[in-house]
Amino acid sequence: MQSAHFLGAMAGAIVLALVVADHSANQRATADEAAPITITPGSAAKPISFRDRLVVGLQARLESEIIFVDLVVHLVQIGKVPQRLVDETFFWSRERAAARPNVRPRRPIIYFQPAMNARLRRLGALTTT
Repeated sequence: MQSAHFLGAMAGAIVLALVVADHSANQRATADEAAPITITPGSAAKPISFRDRLVVGLQARLESEIIFVDLVVHLVQIGKVPQRLVDETFFWSRERAAARPNVRPRRPIIYFQPAMNARLRRLGALTTT
């Protein structure tokens, strides 16, 4: 029973995160939207986490961006999305942002969100039933 409630809550969270992510991609960032970011530093004994690598590497700053990254990480952890697919999108987004230094926006997260949304939809990882 708890599992069904958890899955229902996750489906709702996924839909909410997508709505927030799609909306925020179309809106200019304002100072009050910036989210406090908690990152655990890596070391030789314990490398940086997958989530922290995505947040830092994509330069996610807004609360909606952090929520989206957390959603993607969760989908990888539960096996709905292969990490390889996320990594491909991550590196493509970083290359795209670096290749367009004179065009705003420059942060890789701006390219990552729509590309990852499209890939998640194609995989069927974003079901709302």
